[in-house]
Amino acid sequence: MFKRVLLTALLATFLFSCQQRPESDISYEISAVMVDSVPQLKIKMTLKASPNGTTTLSFPNEAWGQEGLHKALGKMQLLNVEGAVEKDADSSRIVLMHPKDVEELEFEYFLKQDFEGDVSTSKIYRPIINKTYFHAFSHNMFMIPENAGESEDILLDWTSLPEEYTIHNSFGSKEKIQLLKDQDVGLFSNAIFVGGDFRVFNGEIQGNKISLATRGEWIPFKDEEVFKVLEETLTYQRNFWNDHSQEYFTVTMQPFPQENGSSFQGTGLTNSFATSVSNNDQTDIGQMVYLFNHELMHNWIGHTIKNDNEEEQYWFSEGFTEYYTFKNIAKNNINGLGGTFYIDELNRTIRDLYASSVGEVPNSEINYDNFWSNYEFSKLPYWRGAIFAFYLDQKIQRASNGTKSLDDVMHQIYDDATEKGQKLTHDYFTGLMKTYWDGDFDAVFQENIEEGQKVDLVALFNELGLEYSPESDVYELGFEFTEGRKGIASVVEDSKAWEAGVRQGDEVFSRSIWQGNVEHEVELGLKRDGEEIRVSYYPTKKGEVPQLKHTTENIEKLGF
Repeated sequence: MFKRVLLTALLATFLFSCQQRPESDISYEISAVMVDSVPQLKIKMTLKASPNGTTTLSFPNEAWGQEGLHKALGKMQLLNVEGAVEKDADSSRIVLMHPKDVEELEFEYFLKQDFEGDVSTSKIYRPIINKTYFHAFSHNMFMIPENAGESEDILLDWTSLPEEYTIHNSFGSKEKIQLLKDQDVGLFSNAIFVGGDFRVFNGEIQGNKISLATRGEWIPFKDEEVFKVLEETLTYQRNFWNDHSQEYFTVTMQPFPQENGSSFQGTGLTNSFATSVSNNDQTDIGQMVYLFNHELMHNWIGHTIKNDNEEEQYWFSEGFTEYYTFKNIAKNNINGLGGTFYIDELNRTIRDLYASSVGEVPNSEINYDNFWSNYEFSKLPYWRGAIFAFYLDQKIQRASNGTKSLDDVMHQIYDDATEKGQKLTHDYFTGLMKTYWDGDFDAVFQENIEEGQKVDLVALFNELGLEYSPESDVYELGFEFTEGRKGIASVVEDSKAWEAGVRQGDEVFSRSIWQGNVEHEVELGLKRDGEEIRVSYYPTKKGEVPQLKHTTENIEKLGF
């Protein structure tokens, strides 16, 4: 009887194993190990061998602003055949050399965290692996065979990880075996994978799953507050676009320590959005409302509606996304934010654009080099595009007596993108706008986008009967750093920085600066002639910058 029971149990285990390990083109078996007291992930990979005896795997050494990613790789070896493994950092390849008659390879490699100390904004895009959890992106975790097709059956086997580990990623949650059938390899290569002590919150929007995975003890907010913001954001955005086609979507949120100020960043990925957020009392839930609404709006503006020329149409992909971030939040009262919030964000954007030293450069100067190397150039498309979108929205509503708005234009652009594969070009946009515009729209577009001239907001506010102030405080830091930001290179005389005592030649040993924000003080620790000096001031100056007033009449006229 005992033998029969044992045989039955073994047979059940065998059948369970067979069910849990289906056939695939590429498989990864992941386990957690300690190597010389260092926590690592061991990844056993099974893949097709190249008939010429050399199989190459892609594993970038440089990606997403990070260099030297191959330093995260530990021991590598072929398991089922004699051969050799070579790391080619210059080409971002791992080369497997093996007999030509082999059809399948079993290859094992180890992955480790290659930095010490706390996680930071500069480290979040490297593999994070410790005794408690791991956090990695596809490109720095899973090697991809270069002989793979556009789509493959990919198996992820997490069963060797500790039982208490939460497994969560762009393709599912708490699944120890994941078979990704006919998986687009490019989409697989653009995903987030986390495991360990993550907490997962789940919900549904019209039958489609959404989730939030986070960890650590948050200081500024509760998990439930963040999940509610996520749920509201996705619900209202999907309703706006009338698009509830995504069956699964997740957000991961990783905390990192930061002593002064707050910072947050996010990366849109396959079925997911990965965020990292400073965990201190200077971060607040309102920043998560903005982050989620802006970045998740890119599911449509930027992802479905693609720019024909990336930098040339940043005014649309970033600027219109920014405008619809404000509008979506206020229209739907997300986290209690309504018309006053809309006016606040609009005023802030106006101040930023008017105070910018590059505020009226031609659109052609927003190129790759400028955008990625200069803060003001990187923000200019957000500011210019958002103000232009506001201008168009109000003019369309006024010309149509409220029967149409910029929303109708956006829906038409979305329909053309999904049904015809139409990309956003200047000719396409101006052609479409002519059906909504009363007058010469080509001239308007040429002046405000191509040439970069500011929209005449004073004339617009007067036309709409909106109450406004003709001037405002605008941002002025008041000094320039030396290279490396360790000293003061120059100071604007009579600026707030000058009045506070900042002088050319001062050494900087500490700083807290909210770039572009007039509501937070700049705090500097300076050294001069061996003496330590601490200064603080509001980085402002007066400018002829129109600002809408927070009146009930303004809020009603703007549609809130």
